[in-house]
Amino acid sequence: MRIVGTWRTCDDGVARPVLRGVLFGARGQPLTEWFLIDTGADQTVLSGSVYFRLGVPGRLPDRGYRLMGIGGATDFVLIATEVELTRDDGQVVRVRGEFAAFTDPAATDFSVLGRDVLDKFDLIISRRKDEIWLLTGIHRYRIETQ
Repeated sequence: MRIVGTWRTCDDGVARPVLRGVLFGARGQPLTEWFLIDTGADQTVLSGSVYFRLGVPGRLPDRGYRLMGIGGATDFVLIATEVELTRDDGQVVRVRGEFAAFTDPAATDFSVLGRDVLDKFDLIISRRKDEIWLLTGIHRYRIETQ
């Protein structure tokens, strides 16, 4: 299985590795979201604006459980949902889980795809070749010297 990402130029002119996913709201409504691929993030975190648009009830995390980033700690909730990713053959892969969601819409412009999802795949990110692949199953990769 291969899921293909892309390099997306953001408002600040910087190209970042992203993957398109679909989330499902409280009434089952689909919401398409671009996820920043972040191999340094321990877990997937939804932006505050996505959280509010989904309308899915969140629960407060256990005491002492925090989200820390470059800007410090930020308030968040945990929500049960699924992320639907589309394979290159058009089939979909659903990753279910309890994901974090920022409660402040200004906390970040991006939802972040973290290692809780990325660790299910082999991840290839090549800026030089403009390629991003999540691989598993029958797909393999090999590094060769030319």
